[in-house]
Amino acid sequence: MSGPTGMDGPIRILMLEDSAEDADLLQCEIRRAGIRFVGCVVDTRRNFLKELSAFAPDIILCDNDLPEIDGVTALHMARKARPETPFILVTGSITDEQAAQMLASGATDYVLKDRRSRLAPAIRRALEEAAERARRGRAEEAVRRTEEQIARSALFDALTGLPNRRLLMDCLGRVLGDARRRGKGFALLLLDLDRFKDVNDGLGHEAGDRLLVSVAERIQGLARPRDMTARLGGDEFAVLAERVGSAVEAVGLAERIRQGLLVPVALGGDEIAAPVSIGLVLGPARYENPEDLLRDADTALYRAKDQGRARVEVFDSSMRERVQAVLRTQSDLRQALARGEFRVLYQPIVWLGTNALAGCEALLRWNHPGRGLVPPADFIPIAEESGAIVPIGEWVLREACAQAKAWDDLGPAVPSVAVNLSARQFRERGLGRSVKRILHETGLRPSRLKLEVTETAVMHDTHEAAGIVRQLRDLGVGFALDDFGTGHSSLSYVKRLPLSDLKIDRSFVTDITTDAEAAAIAAAVVGLGRSLDLTVIAEGIETESQRRFLRNLRCDAGQGYHFGRPMTGEALESLLRSRRPLGHRGQRSSPSHARIDRRKRQEGRQTRRRARP
Repeated sequence: MSGPTGMDGPIRILMLEDSAEDADLLQCEIRRAGIRFVGCVVDTRRNFLKELSAFAPDIILCDNDLPEIDGVTALHMARKARPETPFILVTGSITDEQAAQMLASGATDYVLKDRRSRLAPAIRRALEEAAERARRGRAEEAVRRTEEQIARSALFDALTGLPNRRLLMDCLGRVLGDARRRGKGFALLLLDLDRFKDVNDGLGHEAGDRLLVSVAERIQGLARPRDMTARLGGDEFAVLAERVGSAVEAVGLAERIRQGLLVPVALGGDEIAAPVSIGLVLGPARYENPEDLLRDADTALYRAKDQGRARVEVFDSSMRERVQAVLRTQSDLRQALARGEFRVLYQPIVWLGTNALAGCEALLRWNHPGRGLVPPADFIPIAEESGAIVPIGEWVLREACAQAKAWDDLGPAVPSVAVNLSARQFRERGLGRSVKRILHETGLRPSRLKLEVTETAVMHDTHEAAGIVRQLRDLGVGFALDDFGTGHSSLSYVKRLPLSDLKIDRSFVTDITTDAEAAAIAAAVVGLGRSLDLTVIAEGIETESQRRFLRNLRCDAGQGYHFGRPMTGEALESLLRSRRPLGHRGQRSSPSHARIDRRKRQEGRQTRRRARP
């Protein structure tokens, strides 16, 4: 049979009939109607129950009155074993009341034996209706599964299977309300992977996804069984810890998670650790809604990132004030360039042997309309993090090149200009093209420009850094490694970089005449620079004794208040035209500068305890 049932092969008919003659007549009638089938005839209760499972019929034909079983009992057995299989009562006689009862109990149809011609149409109709019910059932099941998936995706993360932000916020609201009523403490931990971008960039997004799944599983294992772990998106997770008795307990939980994630996991042959920064907020305190809790946990997380990453920070109200100040600075920075609030000053760099001008360094200053002169340390890191440093840095480069070009008529005394590149600028695509364009537009000879980066800017990938420096050196510009000695100073990467200059950090200069350790570090850096044929420049020279000491070490050049403060381009030009000596013996620091010097000496000692070349 083919057609409405959608069956390609013969149908399976289970017949409960105690008369062999009637069974043969019924089967002949079905064949005569062109229905292909495989039949199984049983006449006992036991065999009927057995074949319901073993034969797995597509349709059941049942006599109404057998010696040990009647139609009502057979119908009940069939509905229990195969509820979707059509059941047609085929009987010699039946009252209207009995027929109605059977249909009400679940029979599909009934046919009298003396009207066998109705059997084939009844079978076709029953199978078509069964097929239609099955199609509807499948469609309804698909709709149900889709609805469940939609409902789950609204509350659970598709990659890790963890609760998502929406479900976390729902649970956080419930926990907050319960805690306020009962006076129970809880904690919200916000976690962010510190180097996840490196995994994505280096190993690919598939490896990144595997790491996220691994981290999700490990956080769940490190948290307490009753704690809720959620993924908020990207590489950010949260742990909602109920019934936390104290800050010590909450910090202990956070530290256990942080330290547990430091253990490397295998990802496609690579051993990858997952250091995290964690922001922690304790509840219920004065919180009225879950959004405020998440905001303050995020503030604490920001603080953990800002303090060096891979650490736990507990929220306090002063953090919110600091974050608000940072946000205000970010907002002001976006407008400062257009409003012309920045200016560039120039600090002389002097040959230590002759006190002649060797060049100058361009230094950015921000004159805020409401706050006055903003210290670089208060806005440069914020500009770096927000990305504003890229257009600001390009503006500084253009201003410095234009000013250096304006000094052309000074003749042999014309200084070169050094411009700092931030780590973000250094990694920016198209840096070489940008430098080349600015040199062309300003008309400055490349040999009069030097670019500076710090150790930390090149440490991430020294091979890539060497390529960037080489591209810039090919333009004809100089290149200096700034603040040398304050990071993980390494001879190997200094040798790989095609540098022209090496700058000794001011922290090693401050106490160079009184501190043997500082003097030894400075001597080592000078020796390294001379062995690589680099020009060595000392920063932060404040006194004549420091200048002489560094000159005796055979340090090439220096800069600092001893030679001149940062000044405008016009002031530096006037100084050069006057031909006054720079850093002469009679120069003294003012009392206010002496206080600054004492502070710098203290900072220098702290830095040297952390750094060794």
